[in-house]
Amino acid sequence: MTTKSTKALSGKDNEETIESLKAKIAELEKLQNKEENEKSFGDEKIQQDEYIPVMSLLPFTLNLSTKERGQGSIKKFSSFGEVKRILYKDLVDIMEASPNFLKAGYYYILDPRVIRFHGLDEDYASILTKEKIEDILSTNSEEGLSLYNSANPEQQKIIISLLVEKIVDNKDSVNLNVVDSIARASGVNITEMVENSKKIKEQFAQNIPQVE
Repeated sequence: MTTKSTKALSGKDNEETIESLKAKIAELEKLQNKEENEKSFGDEKIQQDEYIPVMSLLPFTLNLSTKERGQGSIKKFSSFGEVKRILYKDLVDIMEASPNFLKAGYYYILDPRVIRFHGLDEDYASILTKEKIEDILSTNSEEGLSLYNSANPEQQKIIISLLVEKIVDNKDSVNLNVVDSIARASGVNITEMVENSKKIKEQFAQNIPQVE
């Protein structure tokens, strides 16, 4: 009986040893994979105190805050195409505080590492860059409409606002065929928006007090 009991215990010990070895092997594989990933992307790491260039794609003031409801540190952009350098740790807070601003394309992160690491490739596939937005005004109607249609709905609204602003300032500075094609595709009466904007601009100018 004693011999039989000893054999049983030895079998149990062997099972525990095998399980322990499996756990150690799995842990070693995990560490190896981690080291390989770090080696592969070692040059791509982003430091917390590294500055990341960010561009506003709004034709009016844009405030980006590190906390919800406009709290925390605020980064203010005054015009379309303005670029500011923001600490990476602050940019992460901004993305988390206002995810809708990011998805809408109100601003554009000019560092592909950030886009890759935060899984933004799909969102950025439907966000036009400043250069592509400007191309809309300088191409023919078909190309301009194609670029407009490739943008997400929120950015399409921004594009129309930019078109209106440029026409008000100088109607000869835009391709009116593009404007017409976008107006028909969007169902927005851009001509009416331009007239209303002109009236508001004139009223504002008339109300400015004269300096004697």
